[in-house]
Amino acid sequence: MRLDWRTVLPILAIGIAGLTLRTIGLQYGLPAVYNPDEVAIMTRALSFGRGTLNPHNFLYPTFFFYVLFAWVGIYLGILWITGRVASVAALQRLLFTDPTSIYTAGRLLGVAAGTLTIPLLYRLSRALTDRRTALAAALFLAVAPLHVRDSHYIKHDVPATLAIVVAYLAIVRVWPCARADGLRRRDIVVAGAACGAAFSTHYYCVFLAVPLALAIVRAHWNDGGGAWRRELTIGFAVSAAVFFALSPFLLAEPLTALRDIAANREIVVDRAVAEGAFAPARRYATLLWSDAAGWRIALLAVIGVVSTIVTAPARAALLLAFPVPFLIFIANTAPASRYLNPVLPFLVIFAAAGLSRLTAWINNSSAFFWVFCAAAAFPAAGQSVAGGLFFRQSDTRTLAQQYLETNIPAGSTVLTQPYSVALTPSREGLVEALTRNLGGADKASIKFQLQLSQEPYPSPAYRLVYLGRGGLDADKIYVDPVDVAGTLEPLRRLGVAYAVVKRYNRPDPETVPFLTVLAREGRMLARFSPYRPGMSEAEQARIDPFLHNTDARIDKTLERPGPLVEIWQLEHSGGK
Repeated sequence: MRLDWRTVLPILAIGIAGLTLRTIGLQYGLPAVYNPDEVAIMTRALSFGRGTLNPHNFLYPTFFFYVLFAWVGIYLGILWITGRVASVAALQRLLFTDPTSIYTAGRLLGVAAGTLTIPLLYRLSRALTDRRTALAAALFLAVAPLHVRDSHYIKHDVPATLAIVVAYLAIVRVWPCARADGLRRRDIVVAGAACGAAFSTHYYCVFLAVPLALAIVRAHWNDGGGAWRRELTIGFAVSAAVFFALSPFLLAEPLTALRDIAANREIVVDRAVAEGAFAPARRYATLLWSDAAGWRIALLAVIGVVSTIVTAPARAALLLAFPVPFLIFIANTAPASRYLNPVLPFLVIFAAAGLSRLTAWINNSSAFFWVFCAAAAFPAAGQSVAGGLFFRQSDTRTLAQQYLETNIPAGSTVLTQPYSVALTPSREGLVEALTRNLGGADKASIKFQLQLSQEPYPSPAYRLVYLGRGGLDADKIYVDPVDVAGTLEPLRRLGVAYAVVKRYNRPDPETVPFLTVLAREGRMLARFSPYRPGMSEAEQARIDPFLHNTDARIDKTLERPGPLVEIWQLEHSGGK
């Protein structure tokens, strides 16, 4: 088949642009990992290296974890084959003592998924519209700030968006208006399988059942109820079979799965609707309008939705069949901008269709179309570039770490918090924590055994104590905030000489009493702010710091990622 270079070259250029945007600032924060979701996801994926594919945790289905495990495994295999590591033991040591390369490899999976979505979206849009409109849709996705930003993360949302586009490519082969050679049973089987794979990537992809059912019913409507019910049963059965094939241990541990799904609902849904159903809808609407792809592309999408409903209602129904029920669902979840990624392919397709309709009303020349397209895409591209450059700025916690390692004596006891400044625990402090939590360092996992065996041991290192309720972390000694609400004496008894605290615009009520007594009985040594110099406290109070696992925006008043970090010395401390 002869290549159409008029299509190949533009798509190649758009794909390269999308790839470039998604790699700017990719190693943000490393070797520290400030996104707790990345740590949890990578830890769960790498746990398969112990010899079992059962995650024993089903907050998410498991297909993405298998893919991530294989992806990192290929990376480690390349290191071994090329001689960059000499043995399996060296690979293990790299895995547990130097997160930079491992997390860079994991983030590259997000880059690959995000970039691959661009040409596949072109294919989807081309199946339903014309070449020019499809190219515009691909360009809009390539520069969309939300999709660019989230392609930097080891998270499910961008790979799930890729899976949704793949599923829709299969569904449009069932959709009557997209085929000229007639519907085959194989098309329904493939579409069902693609939907099952997407569902096994993230639970919220279950809403693909709506366009799948719509396509099958419409394709067989004239054949009678028996025909479309039979084909619908086949499509759903294949979808379920593929879902459980890719997340098989849901069947092996159904009670655990139900427990984890219920716990996830409590976190994501129940607390979000405490103020009433659809309470988060306004926040999501704001994010979709201003942050997802920029207001210009969002406005074009509104025009595209209206014009497509008027001129091609069947096509509009197909393209709205997933995002509408999905948006209704997430409008009852705790706001997180990453949840909008699955909506972006449909937003940009409608935006490109709206652009085509708008230019047809005014001037249907190609030059006029592409001028309007550039006017919509360039601001989004600029925002994406700015986001990547923002990621390249040192996090406030990184700056605080540099200060501590330069000014605080090695071996000092430091109070800190999880996902705060990434200090190296001293060998003695790590052994103390493992002994307290496990009964002895010899009972620790391979990860901690390898950390303890490092020669020379990393320096400077500190005895670390953590402010919090504790958990399953065998390497941490926790102090409950309640115990230090009125006095620092419990910290002094532990030998704590310094404290590193994170501050946010909305203080945690549990830590406020501790911060109050710290201000009274301690001495601040340094303060690291994410805000640009010269901002008043009132201005800072209006803008949330950017954290990688929240819905906070990269506001122009922010100079760098991270919370406000303070370093304190405890007065009259008996420790180092």
